[in-house]
Amino acid sequence: MASEEDDYMKRMVDALRSGAKMLSEQCPICKSPLFEINGQLWCLKCNKRVIKVHGDEEVGEALTTYTLSQTHEILAAKIEEITLQLSRAVDVEEIRKLAETLSILLKTLEQCVKLKERLTG
Repeated sequence: MASEEDDYMKRMVDALRSGAKMLSEQCPICKSPLFEINGQLWCLKCNKRVIKVHGDEEVGEALTTYTLSQTHEILAAKIEEITLQLSRAVDVEEIRKLAETLSILLKTLEQCVKLKERLTG
């Protein structure tokens, strides 16, 4: 079984092969080198995106963007779970509840996407 260090090395090699640039800047959490991938900063050891901020105002914007991205990922995962449950459901009442839940999740995801677009566009 591969260790965390092996996984990190593989991510680094894969990133470099696909055109990523290793930077002299370090991750604020683990102090590993940051990589620029498609114009974004990444810590491949933490396996997370890093956002540089230059002031308190940018901290709020970065946190909002990060939170919306996390919310988007969670909603997408929940939609997938509910869809799977819906495909297995046979009871009419269960189907109704799952469909209502799915509808709410989809509307919330749509709002999240619109908000992200407004903030980044």
